[in-house]
This record gives sequence, C-alpha cells and structure tokens, in this order.
Amino acid sequence: MNHGIDISFYEEDFLIRSLDKRLIATNTHSYKAYSDYLRADKKEIDFLANSLHISYSEFFRNPLTFSILEYLVLPSLLEKKKLGKEKEIRVWSAACASGQETYSFAMILDEVMDGFSTKFAYRIFATDINEKELFKAKIGAYYPAALNNVTFKRFRKYFTKQDETYIIVPRLMENIDFSVFNLLTEKEDCPPVSIYGNFDFIFCSNVLFYYNTESQSCILERLSNSLAPGGLLITGDTERNIVKEHHFSEVYVGSGIFKKKNDGLGIKNDKIPVI
Repeated sequence: MNHGIDISFYEEDFLIRSLDKRLIATNTHSYKAYSDYLRADKKEIDFLANSLHISYSEFFRNPLTFSILEYLVLPSLLEKKKLGKEKEIRVWSAACASGQETYSFAMILDEVMDGFSTKFAYRIFATDINEKELFKAKIGAYYPAALNNVTFKRFRKYFTKQDETYIIVPRLMENIDFSVFNLLTEKEDCPPVSIYGNFDFIFCSNVLFYYNTESQSCILERLSNSLAPGGLLITGDTERNIVKEHHFSEVYVGSGIFKKKNDGLGIKNDKIPVI
C-alpha cells in the first residue's frame, strides 16, 4: 500500500481528524476496520492521500503581510541590491498549492520594480508535493470567487477572461518555474530547478501546523539553509509562534515576515516603527 506518504510526519490531531473523516465517509467504525477497508479498496488509498494534502490558498491571503512587503521591504531591498550592483531577486514559493500566493507576490514584484529607476530581473521557484495542484497553478485559471482579494487595478492588469474563468497573463508566468518538491523527503535543501538556493524570499505559509514538531524543525532548517544572507521567510499568521521557536525573529510584529537570528536584515528598517 505504498502511496509515497509517511504519515508519521503529520501532527497527531490533524492525522486523527483526517482519519475520522474517512471513517465517516466509508461507514467504518474503528481504525482496525478502516485499515481492512484500505487493503480491500485501492481507490480509498487515493482518497486518504488527498485528505492529507491540504491545498487551500487565496490571493493576498494576509493583507498586512503583503502590504509590508510592497511598501517597506521590497523598496528597501531594491535599494540595497542597487548599491551592491545585484540585478536579480530570487524567490521560493514552497507548498504553493494552486498558485494564488505565488502569483500574488509576482504581481507585487512586477509593480514595485516597474516604478523603480534601476531595472531588475526576478525568478520565482514555486513547488508543491501535489502534482494536481501544480498543474492548476501552471494553467493559472481561476473562477471569479477566487479573486475577491485582488484589486480592480490588478484584476485588469494581470488577468484575461476565458470562458467562465480568468487567466493569469503570460508575461507574469514567464518569471515562474513550477516543480514538484517534498519539503520533508528530498535530498536537496531547495528545488533542483533553482540550481542553488540563496533566496531573498521564501514563502511557506499555512503548512507547518499540519506536521509534528520534528518535521517542523526539519522543514525550517531546510528553509533556513536556502535563504540568502539577509533573506526573509514569510509564513502564515497561525505559524508565527512555531517559527519564533526555531532561530527566527519577526521583522515586523504580526507580519509573519521573519529573518534568521543574528543575520543581517537585508532591508533598511532603522527608521520604520514596529507595527
């Protein structure tokens, strides 16, 4: 019954909730009975595996985080890179699901760079363990209900209508590489397609709390190793306390934006009040 999933990685309560939902769905009344059901019905293996892949995402899910990135972090980083004569920003969108978070940051990068005097390139490496979700992300097609957090200006600039959906414009997709990557089992710390890490930004939001403490530490060590000096880790609001316990400090209180402790900040914030 090898489906490529080691359930020992998961947080116990999440695993129990997932199993209990499948017990109800299959009308089985114990874990032993469900185990027998799994052996008898191969399709149920797929259903269980899918229940363990949480792929919910939104555009601009945390408005505060994206606002700080847009108005404070990115302008400062571009100034720093300009002085250092660097011309590229590297981003890893880990556990990107169907791409909403990835495209959200791509829009912000495009807008901030467009208003900057020096021209920069950027590359986003977006990864997920779920190939079906990655396929959706590559297509970049979304129903209107998914665009509630997208401003009208961005809606007009970055989407085109196709039948009942809205498609991300090709020029935004050109800067993004989508690939399969398992944050827990891969040999490399970062996606092979990126060749090397050294990321200015790593997004890993609403993922950590599904895993047990040991797995959380493993993931955060991998992300830490992949950050450039002064690079930033962006997480979901519910994971801030987890990250704080693993050698990261929050750059702006409540933002979900972290740097490694004892690392250069990489942005000018000495005159910016803590939020």
